[in-house]
Amino acid sequence: MVTLSHFFLAGQVDLAKRIKDGLVKEGIAVSAGGGGALAMLGWPMVPKAIAGQLSTLLDIGLPDILIGGWNKAYALRQQLQKSAKTPGKEMFLQLKEHKITSTHAPYLALIKNGKEVARLPFSISVELVLQGAVLRILDGEIREIQTGQIKAKGSVRCGGALLIEKEFEPIKVPGTMEVGAKPITLRLSA
Repeated sequence: MVTLSHFFLAGQVDLAKRIKDGLVKEGIAVSAGGGGALAMLGWPMVPKAIAGQLSTLLDIGLPDILIGGWNKAYALRQQLQKSAKTPGKEMFLQLKEHKITSTHAPYLALIKNGKEVARLPFSISVELVLQGAVLRILDGEIREIQTGQIKAKGSVRCGGALLIEKEFEPIKVPGTMEVGAKPITLRLSA
């Protein structure tokens, strides 16, 4: 499954240095040098450790983000209800061009001697513009996402420090996008 890790980390070089520079710029390393939690953990190791954990923080599936945005779409909920009332009948719903924004606030817990001494908060924001997406619906559930083009941009921050910022022009995505092992069911209530 395609995740935010694929989007943000592809092509990144010297990520630990970028993280260190961003944290220093925000004064996080300075406060760590003053005896804070980062100093207790060994400040020089922190940027490399963060870089090593970013793929875990960004392990958010693209289909999950799309579903989150589509949960608000009245027309889609109607199609799902209609499909649920006609079991075994496959339906296709072509979506007009639309934008989905998503924000996430994970954190890394900093542990020393088995105890959490601090948390590093992250903020992840993503904006997707989809053109030509088609949903295959069966028994009231989305079974497959057939995509056309996706334009994406987003950023990853640690505190106020900008770690990664990316923007892609529209990318043609032929074929279908996996939705996971089980079908996707949206909230049907308004």
